[in-house]
Order: sequence, then structure tokens, then C-alpha cells
Amino acid sequence: MLKCFAWLAAALCFSVGAGAEEVAKPSVVVGTIDFFGLRQLSESAVRDHLRIKEGDPFDRSQTSAVLDELRQLPGVKMATLAPITTSEGLRLFVGIQEENDAGFVLLEAPAEDVRLPEPLMQIFRDFGSALGPAVRSGKAQQDNTQGHSLTADPEMRRTEDAALATMKDNVATVTAVLKTSAHREHRRAAAWLLGYAPDKRAVVDALVEAARDSDAGVRNNATRALGAIAVLADLKPELGIRIDPSVFIAMLGSLNWTDRNKAGFVLKKLTKSKSPELLHRLRDHAMPELIEIARWKSTGHAFGFVMILGRIAGWSDAQTTETWAWGKGDVEAVIAAALASRQGADAREVFRR
Repeated sequence: MLKCFAWLAAALCFSVGAGAEEVAKPSVVVGTIDFFGLRQLSESAVRDHLRIKEGDPFDRSQTSAVLDELRQLPGVKMATLAPITTSEGLRLFVGIQEENDAGFVLLEAPAEDVRLPEPLMQIFRDFGSALGPAVRSGKAQQDNTQGHSLTADPEMRRTEDAALATMKDNVATVTAVLKTSAHREHRRAAAWLLGYAPDKRAVVDALVEAARDSDAGVRNNATRALGAIAVLADLKPELGIRIDPSVFIAMLGSLNWTDRNKAGFVLKKLTKSKSPELLHRLRDHAMPELIEIARWKSTGHAFGFVMILGRIAGWSDAQTTETWAWGKGDVEAVIAAALASRQGADAREVFRR
């Protein structure tokens, strides 16, 4: 159960204020350092330039200096540093956008002066207030089988029930705020609330569009909502809920750690059915990103990406889990099987021609 915490936390995480994830407290020892976005540059070169290693003390005041150092490395266009506190210690995630990398393209921020009614904003704030204590008390287990998160913690569940009740009559209002409001905190609330709309099929497109919002918090909340909807879509295919995976495949190329983490969360849900079309798209367009994260030392965050690679390989989830063994087994075997599947698909295509 402890090993699953990081992936559970990724599913739970949402944004009220400026940040999308819990960050490190002062003077915490670094447990692991993982990287994403490296294609031409080597990890060893970036590690040497980083001047932080596992076991070093770290506090938030170091972030700007670390980023300034990374941006001076030849070939680096932009860099990010995400210090994430988990139940197993501090994880540092270093994002690199190389000079020839276009990155994840976002929408322009909307500009209309529209806001949610105050009662709806208060439900959102109440949920945010309840989240931290629920996680710390171990009562944040979720049920997503209805297409939205229902949490074991009583305070969180109270706010979720309130969202369900209010969204029966406010879908149009909330959707309009999500699409047009210049106020990011209201768009963040709207993205979270829309996940509790009674007709999930009717809100999918608005949430998928919000996954490209200019604000990371809006993207985070929209993607989190879509991950829950994907569970319902898998359980009840007769509902005809279709989530276009394109934005999440593209999101795997984001410089923002939360984007990549949440993209993996949704794609793990979408690949559960092992749709040949989706697995083919991932094989053709996302293998470097999936492999890079599957190799992370922070095994709780790598978990979903390893599972996706196993599905690309044609393995059962049980076989993937047994082979990988929460980072203690052979991740390279999973990666090799996924790559061999891609080569086999290419060979079959040539044969058909």
C-alpha cells in the first residue's frame, strides 16, 4: 500500500492556489532526482551541472539558483525543478526543454470578466481545505467508478456530495467560466466542478480543451477529472463516453512536471482496455517519454508509465508488475518488450505492403 502512495497522490492532487503540487519544506534531504525531456543531452551532463545529488539538503530558496545554472548548459532552452514531498521522502524532478524541442503547445488565456457564483467557489475551497488533512490521516482513498472521485474522508466526501448536488443545475454556467474566464482561480474551480456533472459525456470535450489551458492548475484539475471519467467509460462502454487521447500524448512532452504526471494518470486509465489504436499511437509517438519516466527512481511516480509500456508490449498487468516488482525487478525487460512490439508492428506493416 505504501508503494502506491505517490501514484495515489497524483490522482488526488488538484489546484486551488498558485501551485499544483505539494512542494518540499525547508531543509529536507533529497531522496531521489529524476529527469525528463532529455533527448540530445545526457543525464550525466545535466547531473554534473545540477550540483545537487541524492542525500544533499534542499530547500525552496535554492530553486532559482539551480534553474539559472541549468539554463546556462549548452543545448538547454528552458528548465524546471519540481521538489515533491511524498510519504517516502523528497523527490526532485528536473525538466529540460532542449533548443530544438517545440514543447507542449498551450492555449491563450481567455479574457472575459466572468466568475463562478460564490457558493460554487466555496465548495471548491472547502475541498481544498479538506484534502491535506485527509491525505495525512490516510483517509483519502478514492472511488472513481461513478466517473468522479468520492473519497473515504468524511469532510472531503461532504464537499464532493455538494459538488454533485450543485452541478445538476449549473453545468452551463460552470462550462462558460471554464472556457472564457480571465480569472484562473475560477477556471481551476470550474474544471474541478465540471467533473461532477451528471452527464459525463456532455462535459468531456470542455475538459479536454481545458487540458491545454495556459494555467497549470486548470490543466491539472481538468486532467484529474478526465481520469475519473475514463474509469466510468471503461466500466460502462454502453454510455458512449469517448476521451480523445491526443492532448495527453502531446502533454507527455510538457516541461511542467505535473502535466507529465497527470497525462500518465489519464493514459493509464485509457489504455486499460488495451485499444490497439491507442497503443499503436503511443508506440509511434510517445515511446521516448514513456521509457524515460518508467526508468525513474521514484517508483511510485513511474508506476503508471511502466504499466502503459507493458500494455504496449502485449503483456498482462500482472506480468508487468511481477517483472518490474516496484523498481526492484527488471524495468529494462518491460521496455525491451514494448520496443520489440513496435518493431514487430513495423515488420507486419512492411509485410502487408
